[in-house]
Order: sequence, then structure tokens, then C-alpha cells
Amino acid sequence: MKIKPVDWLVGSFWIAQGRWLANKGMASLAETCYRNGAAGDGKTAAEASFLLSQQLLAKNQNLEAVKACEQAIIRDPKHAKAWCALGAARRRLAQMEAAKDAYEKAVSLAPDYAQAWSNLGEWWLVKGDYSTALAQFEQALRLDPHLLEALNNSVAALYELARFDDAETAARKAIELYPNQAALHVNLGNVLLHTGKSRLAVESFRKSLECDPTCPGAQIGLATLLGESHRLAEALAFFQDEIAVKGENAQRLASLALAQRAQCDWHAAEATCDKVLEMQANNVSALITLASCLSTRADHRGAIRLHQRALAENPQMPGIRSSIAFDATYLPELSSEALFGYHQEWADHFETVDGQQAFSHDPRRQTDEPLRIGYVSGDFGTHPVGFLLKDIVRCHDHRQYYIHCYSMMRSSDDITNAIRESADMWTDALFMCDEELAEQIYRDRIDILVDLSGHTAYNRLPVFVRRPVPVQATWIGYFHSTGLKSIDYFITDPYTTPLGCGQLFSEIPVRLPHSRFCYSPPDYAPEVAPPPIATQGRITFGSFNRIEKLVDPVIAAWTEIIQAVPNSRLLLKSGPLKNQGVCDDLRRRFVACGLDETRLELRGPSPHREMLQEYGEVDIALDPFPFNGGMTTLEALWMGVPVVTVAGGGVVSRQTLSALENMGLTDLVFPDVASYIRGAVELAGDGRRLGNLRKELRPRMDNSPLRRPEQFTRDLESLYRKMWLAWQRGEKLTE
Repeated sequence: MKIKPVDWLVGSFWIAQGRWLANKGMASLAETCYRNGAAGDGKTAAEASFLLSQQLLAKNQNLEAVKACEQAIIRDPKHAKAWCALGAARRRLAQMEAAKDAYEKAVSLAPDYAQAWSNLGEWWLVKGDYSTALAQFEQALRLDPHLLEALNNSVAALYELARFDDAETAARKAIELYPNQAALHVNLGNVLLHTGKSRLAVESFRKSLECDPTCPGAQIGLATLLGESHRLAEALAFFQDEIAVKGENAQRLASLALAQRAQCDWHAAEATCDKVLEMQANNVSALITLASCLSTRADHRGAIRLHQRALAENPQMPGIRSSIAFDATYLPELSSEALFGYHQEWADHFETVDGQQAFSHDPRRQTDEPLRIGYVSGDFGTHPVGFLLKDIVRCHDHRQYYIHCYSMMRSSDDITNAIRESADMWTDALFMCDEELAEQIYRDRIDILVDLSGHTAYNRLPVFVRRPVPVQATWIGYFHSTGLKSIDYFITDPYTTPLGCGQLFSEIPVRLPHSRFCYSPPDYAPEVAPPPIATQGRITFGSFNRIEKLVDPVIAAWTEIIQAVPNSRLLLKSGPLKNQGVCDDLRRRFVACGLDETRLELRGPSPHREMLQEYGEVDIALDPFPFNGGMTTLEALWMGVPVVTVAGGGVVSRQTLSALENMGLTDLVFPDVASYIRGAVELAGDGRRLGNLRKELRPRMDNSPLRRPEQFTRDLESLYRKMWLAWQRGEKLTE
């Protein structure tokens, strides 16, 4: 039937009017115009019906959109865009086969229609056929290289095909074209996060929030990545909803596993990682997350193997090599040479001339200026480093020493605020890349830069490789040589590192006169409680150390101690023990060694004040080995609980020994596991001695070098001054 000229003119008028109104943001009026235009016949009415379907899809009125598309197709069966819109509406209604048929009809009618190819690719992406999906996206981009949906979805397809480098390249190319699209930055952030490039992922999520401060993907990505406990439940729900709506794929499952691990739901995280690795055996995110889970249950060998698999996929990530070095410190059977070798591997790979920033330093700086000290840490808060550093920063002679803290903290607490108030300058450096931070430190004219992280989380060792300052040292925060020749000195003490002890260092060990720790108990620390045996009628052994330290020889030794002391029990407290699965696993390990599980009590985390209060239930603290307690030992002693320890040969194995030496309690230090077991059992049987220690420990500690922050700080400043003067002479201090 021929169209009357008047019908065509009327239909064209309503279409033109609708488009004008839509461009002005008046969607409701535009919809009315399209409905008027769709009331006619022929291709003009078909176009009006198609445009009406777009308005309806934008409002998620999908059933009405289907009707509008069908009306358009009745009037013009070759209207490819209407077929494509019909596919989109059908897909939203979960009519997947009907959606596919509509998309295929669209591309058959218009082989050069990029949007239809992209939509068809997205259909295959949802179905999990990533190769076919990618082929459709590539066809769409050949026709329209700027098509946003195809650019974004091709990144997802490449990720699912484990083509991670190509996925990152595609994501960056999309961002070049659309720098202000929040979703593109989230997509890049997810690729970076799941390939082990966590610091770069943080930058991408932040850029996404700059584009759209409400972007949920970026907010949740940051919360998960940075372990923001107040948002972890929200993150978990977000990823679970994504999977429920869009189905399981490697990226969504890897994100879910990260959130589960951050919530200490280690067993759930392991199961999710196993699913990811069935899909992609080389998924770096799942390998790293699973390694963390194994480390929590003290399977450090297994964790190292998983990290090495991740490293094979991404050898350029220093964080993975740091995790391997850290895990190695837990291994009881590892030789000092092998342990040092793991740390040297980090340096061998990253401590090269290539890529380093060249900074020049003038040794002729005026000697009457204050010496500028920079502390670098992610732990300026309620953390062992924060507690150990708080009084030192306060006691520094700020006329002679200018103190600048470079913090990787995302949030702050009372300890953070105390350190910040005592420092002369504070820089929030979490979101600065290594090059930016090195440049900032150089501009700040720092003389001595002090690492307080080693190979722990949020370390900035790559900054130290760039040598932005003349003198570099490492101090509290880690328990082994970093392995870096770029760091000049390892600050220690005569008991942790005796002369001639054979410990291996890339740095030069320099010693404070008494201890490398100066303990600052919190003001809210409760008074020492009476001996619990007096009220409970039995001995309670305890450990509040990280459960990662509870390797098999430790569990075997502690079981033997409990079995040798009638009616005694073992109280363990640690953050991951809030999860029942973690508790069940640890309990099984003790039972396998022969311990009656009724004699084992497991407790999860609590506020710090309450945790200190709980030492009132412990008669004797058992120190793990080879990884001794540090702050945990100091807190137990302050709360009147004697700590028995095995002294090994390395820094990590002599932390408790150093504290006890400074308090004159070397009879609690044992040279091997057999004597350690005998010593703990004998102490448990000496009620008078336990009572005396309960009364004496806090006064002993308070009168020891461990509790003299002013003198400790003068000793530390003297060491800094010696380092500086040696550098000005073109020399280094000797051990």
C-alpha cells in the first residue's frame, strides 16, 4: 500500500519533534511524539516505533519495548535496528534464545551494523562462549572503532580467555577514547587487581570515582582491595548479587574470593578460588588469594608454591615476591641461607639499574640544619609499628631532627593521630605510585629514609630501590634482612643480632645499645590481674600470636606441654579465629597430635583494650617458633604473663629473647624445643614463682630499657647522626 504524502509528512514531523525534545532532555514529551508518529503506517511509523522502543528500554519498560519493536517490524520487516532493539528487550526479559534470534536477524539485514554485532557478542559473553563473544566484539569494532559497549565488553572477554595482557591493553585503549567513563576505569581496575597489580588497581578505582563518585564497582573494589572492614559485608553482597544476576565467571568469582578472604571466611574463599582455577589455571588473583588462605592455616610451603605459579604469570610484580619472602620466614626447617635466598630473589629481580630514577645527593649540606628523617610505613596506627613508634616520634629532638612520615594508611585512629601530631610533616602516600613518592621524598630533601615495613603489606621497597635520599635504613616492622643492597643499614640490637652470630644481611647491621624495640603501652591497658590458677584451679597456657605462626612443630610441642601438665588448658586468640571453619581446621590439627579438644579454647578478635584484659586468664604465654612474638610478647609481659621461648639463630627467632634479656629473665629462654617443653612444664608446676612473676613483670619491664623512650630516642638519633656523618665522609658504618 502506498503511503499518503500527508501521513509521511505527519510521521516525519513527530519524529523530528521527538528527537528535538529528547536532545533537550524532555524524554516524556519525546515519548509522546514517538507514540503519535507510530500511529501511522509504513517505514516512517516503523522508525517512530523503534525510537519509542529506545525510550522504553531506557526506562526499563521492557515488555512495552518488545511491543514497540514488534510494531516497527510489522511495518518494516527489514528494520535492522528494530530487530536489534527487540533482542535487547528480549534479553532483559531473560528470553535468551528469542534475543539471539533477533540479534542474528539484525546482522543478516545489516552486516555493517556495529551495535547489532556488539549485542550479539554480549549474548555469547553471558552464555560463557568467550571466543565467539570476542569475535563479535572485534567485528563490531572493525565497523565502529569507537563503540563504547564493544570496547568495554571485549576487555571482559579477553579476561575470561585468560589473555590478561591483551585485556589490559584493550582497557587502556578504551580509556584513551573515553577518559571520563567510570565503568571503563572499573574494568581496567578489575583486570589489574586480578593480575596482581594491586597498587595500579587502586589508581584505576580512584580515577573511576573521580568520574563518578557514586560508582559502586569502584567503591567496592577499593573497599575489598584495602580491607575496609566496615564495607566488607557490602562488598560480599555486591559480588554475590552480580553472580546471581549475571552468572558465574572467572572475574566475578575472583572478586568474590577476595571479599571472602578479607572477611576471614577462608574456607569459602578457598572453595571460590578452586572454581576460578578450574576455569583459568593461571588466574593470578585466585592463586594469590588461595595462597593467603593456605598461609593462614600454616601451610606456608603450599602458599609459596601458589605464589610461584602466580609469579610465572606475572613476574614483574614485587608484591608477589615479597609474599614469598614473608611466607618463608615461617618455615621451621628452612636454613638461614635458603631464607636469605628468597629475599635476595626480590632484589635480584627488581634492584637493577634499568628503570631506576637517578637522584643526585650533595654531601656538603650545611651541618647546622636539622637532620631530616623520613619514616615510611603502612602501619602508623593501632598496629605493632604504631605502638612502637608513637613515643619515639614524640621524643625526637625536633630542633635537631626534622621528622617526616610517609603514610600508606587509608584511615586513621588515635595512634595515627598521635604520631601525626608529633611529626613535623605528614604525607598520605597510599595512592602515590613509586615514581611519584620517590620524587616527593627527594623534593622534601630527606637525609635518612627509614623503612618500617620490609616485605609486609603496603611496603614501598621499590621506592628505596630508586634511592631518593643519601642514606637508607630498615628498622621495626619486619624481622629479616630485606635482601636489598639499596638499603644501607639494618637497625637491630646486641641480643637480636649478636656480633659473629652468622645472620645473613644485605644491609649492614647497626646496633642500638639495648633493644630495637621501645614499648609504649596504651593508656587504657588494665592493671595486672591476679594469677588465674588461683581462681580456676588449673594452669592456662596461652598465645595471642597470629595463627600463621602455628606450624606443625609448634602444635606438636604445645600439645606435649598441655598433656604433661594435668588439667591444664590452652587458650589461643587471633583475628581469623572468628571464623568457624578456621577454628575447626586448627582444632583438627591439635587433635591429630593427640590433644583432647576439650582442653583447647579458640577465640576471635576483640577491641585492643579487651584483648589486653584477656591476658588476665593466662598463666604462661607460649612463644611460637621459629617466628617468635614481637609486640605480642611485649604485651604479654606488660600484662604480667611470663613468656617461654625457643631462641633460634635469626632475627625472627630472637625477638622474645631480646625482650627477656633486657628484663633479666633469660631463664625463660631455651636453646631447643625439648628444653622449651621441659621449661614450660616446670614453670607450670612452680606456683610460687608464677605468683612472683605475676607481680614483678610489669615493674621489671617499666624499669628496663624497653620502657625508656627518651633514652631510646637519643640512642637512635645518635645512630642516625653516625650514619649521616659516615656518608658525608664517603664511607659507611661497619658492623
